[in-house]
Amino acid sequence: MNRSPWRLTPAELIVVLSMSMTGLVWGADQLAMPLYLNALRLNSFEVGAIISGMMLVGSFLGLLFSSVADAYRRKPVAIAGRLVAASAFVALYMRIPYAALMVMGLGGGSLSALLSEVASDLDRDMSLVTSISTAMAAVGALVPGLLGLRNTMAVNAFVMASTAIILVPVPERYRGSGKISLRLRSIGNVTKLSTQAFIGLGAGLILPMMSLWFFLRFHVSAQYMSPFYMASNVLLAAGTLMAPVLGRILGRVKAIVFTHGIGIALLIALPFAPGFYEAATIFVLRNLAMNIAGPLFSSLVLNLIPSDERARGMSLVNLIDAVPRSFGPSMTGYLFSVDLLDLPFFVTAMLYTAATAAFYWLFKDVDRGQGPTH
Repeated sequence: MNRSPWRLTPAELIVVLSMSMTGLVWGADQLAMPLYLNALRLNSFEVGAIISGMMLVGSFLGLLFSSVADAYRRKPVAIAGRLVAASAFVALYMRIPYAALMVMGLGGGSLSALLSEVASDLDRDMSLVTSISTAMAAVGALVPGLLGLRNTMAVNAFVMASTAIILVPVPERYRGSGKISLRLRSIGNVTKLSTQAFIGLGAGLILPMMSLWFFLRFHVSAQYMSPFYMASNVLLAAGTLMAPVLGRILGRVKAIVFTHGIGIALLIALPFAPGFYEAATIFVLRNLAMNIAGPLFSSLVLNLIPSDERARGMSLVNLIDAVPRSFGPSMTGYLFSVDLLDLPFFVTAMLYTAATAAFYWLFKDVDRGQGPTH
């Protein structure tokens, strides 16, 4: 009797769930964090600056943590990073706004590397992570409207602590060399992924500040936004299950480029929407198009990086994305403060177009026969 293609081993299941549960935090925070910081009497520029710092600090510390993970073991680093994030959310609940600097990415790529070790089908597992985490993000998007902004921080602390605790029984075969190093033999492949810098900057201009844009442009509260954020994540959760099918039909690279093209067109249309409901609908569809092929990108990266470098490699790719992304919110916060509400959308569309074209040019031959690098 053949084993079901969707059946996971216990270790796979735990790691997939741990990675996926953070979607609830992400879904809540993309709506709640800018509004909560604003409620703590910070202006638009200050909110943007803190969100920028949150990305930057998380990315640099994530790279350092990943070096430790590759040198020794991945699981303890992943657990430690998530417990630090849980503590930071407790501090945010206590109205300490700068604790936001410590809530992102401190485990680096350690958990992705652990998943690549236990996975029997990496494309499938990455697709499951994206789908489940996005479904949880849909639930998370309801939390601020149901419980309030401050209580959302308490929920986030509990979830992050839970994602750490469930990892404890996962067996880990990997043992590093015991030498901490930032050097990568796969640096050539990682360097090609520098196109992510344009994606990162563009995403940083728009995504962390979207709830504030809806508030400033249409004067709607979190209660009105929550259903659309939930719908966005539900639709994406279902859509990403199709990522392996898209990959098989078009190839990973062409699938990424095709879906990004649709997303860019919708992004340009968004600021022309006459009302909140039209804008929110376009936002939902844009989110689906830009992210549906996300699992294919993650598995592509992991397959281009040797197994003993995957925590550092993933963290470096995340850093390439996150450093320019971190400048986006403060730039957008300034533009919002001078009433240039729509300009970030057009700048982001240009950056996405340049990044997608460069990505295709650099990786168009990958699907023609380059297999995993072990």
